[in-house]
Amino acid sequence: MKLCEIGVTGQKIDVFNGGDVPPDGRLLSVAELQQAYRGLLQNLRARPAGSASAEPVPIAPVGGGAVATINLEETAIGSAEASADIDADWITIMAAHAGAGASTVALAVADAAAAAGAVHLVETAHPARSGLVAASRSELGMDSSGAWRRGLRGNVTIDRRAGDRTPDGWPADRAAAVATVVDLGLPSVDNLARLVTSAARCVVVCRANVPGVRLVEQTLDALEEVPVAVAVLGAKRWPGEVTASLGPRLRRLRAAGHVVTVPLDRRIEVTGPTHSPLPKAVFMAGRSLLGLIDAARSGEVTTTVHAPGTKGTTR
Repeated sequence: MKLCEIGVTGQKIDVFNGGDVPPDGRLLSVAELQQAYRGLLQNLRARPAGSASAEPVPIAPVGGGAVATINLEETAIGSAEASADIDADWITIMAAHAGAGASTVALAVADAAAAAGAVHLVETAHPARSGLVAASRSELGMDSSGAWRRGLRGNVTIDRRAGDRTPDGWPADRAAAVATVVDLGLPSVDNLARLVTSAARCVVVCRANVPGVRLVEQTLDALEEVPVAVAVLGAKRWPGEVTASLGPRLRRLRAAGHVVTVPLDRRIEVTGPTHSPLPKAVFMAGRSLLGLIDAARSGEVTTTVHAPGTKGTTR
């Protein structure tokens, strides 16, 4: 078969030699893809408001074939069980958008806190999306619940989800720690309310680009009065387009010194976080964030994001 022939509507493809086609062995036309998409939207609109059903939702038949399904499982905040509360003393790290670098920031904060003693770092992402899969120096197996896979990195104990099933709670058999850092990844908007209720200290992570600062502004709006700092991955000097795109909340946090730049590292960009020590510049950014977090807890500095028109104090 010639390459120029691939893509003809209704054409049969040999799936054993690299073809990527639906079960009936033919390519989908644009009209059929649009039909499937419209069917998905109809099913989404038909769901009751606030529905959190994890059952697969049927999509309209494609080209007369069998009904396809897509899993719309709604994960609780950080993919942990909805009944598992977040402790107010924990440090939560969340991404404002996909690919922000929350796992790297969470590891930097945990490593910085480990200078004072044992630290517990929990990553709540699905195993297929783990950013800390290679961050442990040694693997310790499962916790007693069997839902979390445990590793060790110096003074930092790392727990990651072990399977597809959503855990029923936080990792078991946790030893006493001077700090607990939770990498929430990219939580849904609905679940940000749980973080607000918990009053846990929070670091929001974004990239130093126009989409990044615009999306972090939306996250800050949802977090309301949560003590917060912002970690921005990129160069210390932001391009003019990025500075011009800052929203009022991020602008106030930056003016108050609550925005920390985390420099991009070429090695981490290629390998992701590994068991090796973090580059010094990244580690120092984690220590700066930890300083802001500790100051917020002790009341030395107010990191609350105040709504426009309200008064806030910063010491």
